[in-house]
Amino acid sequence: MQTSLHDEHTGTLALAYDPFVLTTGRFAPGQADRYCAAQTGADRCSLGLAELMYYRGDVQRASKEFVRLTASEDSATVMASILCRSICALSGGDIHDILDSYDSAKALSAALSADEPMRKMSDFFLLYFNILINNVPDIHFPAVGVNAFSVPQSLKPMAFYAYAHYLIETGDIGRAVGMAEGALIFMEKPCPVAEIYLCLMVSIGYTVRCIWDKAEYYFRHAWELAKPDGLIMPFAEHRGMLSGMLEKCLRYEEPQAYKKILELANKYHKRWVFVHNALTGDRIADSLTAIEYNVASLAAKEMTNKEIADFLGITVNSVRAHLRNIFNKLCIESRKEIGGYVI
Repeated sequence: MQTSLHDEHTGTLALAYDPFVLTTGRFAPGQADRYCAAQTGADRCSLGLAELMYYRGDVQRASKEFVRLTASEDSATVMASILCRSICALSGGDIHDILDSYDSAKALSAALSADEPMRKMSDFFLLYFNILINNVPDIHFPAVGVNAFSVPQSLKPMAFYAYAHYLIETGDIGRAVGMAEGALIFMEKPCPVAEIYLCLMVSIGYTVRCIWDKAEYYFRHAWELAKPDGLIMPFAEHRGMLSGMLEKCLRYEEPQAYKKILELANKYHKRWVFVHNALTGDRIADSLTAIEYNVASLAAKEMTNKEIADFLGITVNSVRAHLRNIFNKLCIESRKEIGGYVI
């Protein structure tokens, strides 16, 4: 069963171990399978392997395993499985599973007293899920700072990833980049999955600021960490926010991986848009193709047609054609209107 420890620095109870296995696991790139198999206890081993299935894009198998693990006797494994099932639903399966899993997490949290360590963990998971779907109105962000002292030490890099994600959503790009870069500097390594997410957040921050060389550097570092174990799902999750960096770096250099990521990203994006728009009232577009979405995202950053063409490795005429399709699909008449339909 779940145990807890008293944190001498904060005076609060903290979880005795990390509820995740692979997400915050310390293993060398290329050793993910071996790391999961070495876990003590059948449920911990199964949880790690289910996480690995998800990160490799085998979403349906991962989802079934997470559902099975919600019956675990270990409360941390249950909470981790509920959150992971919600995220799986964004990539495949019944759309309503997303909200069902979210409601399950809220119910589990509400059943715990405010001072219980598992309540602190469940509150963090709920916060993370809202950040993931860009449901900014439901986020009371000072809670992230409080949660950072309550979650296990190994989970803190993911807490800072969530923090940086939120800051980007609210337009505080400088703090977001500083937060994620600082976490990368001070976190214990190796921790490939958390490093991948943090690197992608830094890349996205520099992309928003149109500092392309640094954006590409961090993207490529994330890919170096991910490639040995085939951890492609983080790239699919963030395809929209990466504004064409995926195409620039992987389309021709890693064509098979790029094709798989794109397939996953398209499924993820459609379900993400459904939930995001339903909860926020936004109108993020789900009718654009992958290349159209990238062109729209870059056009929204006020890049010229030639700059977009050079960045994506296509012709200026192709950019013009994509923009015409974008205008028709979104029923808009100018580039200035695009911003309301992309992340």
